[in-house]
Amino acid sequence: LLCSCLWLVSVGSERQRKACQEDWLLNESNCYEIHDADPSNQKTWEEARANCSGYNADFVIVHSQEEKIMLSENHESGYWIGLRVENGRWKWIDGSDLAVDFWIGTPFDGQCAVSVQGVGWRSVSCADRKRWICKKKALCV
Repeated sequence: LLCSCLWLVSVGSERQRKACQEDWLLNESNCYEIHDADPSNQKTWEEARANCSGYNADFVIVHSQEEKIMLSENHESGYWIGLRVENGRWKWIDGSDLAVDFWIGTPFDGQCAVSVQGVGWRSVSCADRKRWICKKKALCV
């Protein structure tokens, strides 16, 4: 079953259909918000996740090679992603185990993960302040 994924937005008196909300990027059937916060506005892992929640979104979870490539090639280093240590194991925030290692070095420096452009993921302290990436499904009509 195919559906077209569109957001209805009003521009003046016209309604336009868009795949994602303004300033969100479309990849496949998902929308991404890249929060390029300057250092004074960067957030801890928990604060950034709460910010995503305010958009009815969550951190990006990487389950496909295409998404991994898109994130590692298109965004600068140091963005929170939805990966952290839970009960001694690296898990995605949807509860799934980390299936493929994409680490830079050993993943034992911290309890949360950031993306690093062109290279992979780095483990850092969840209390560090970083930029972040939110993800949600595009609206299907």
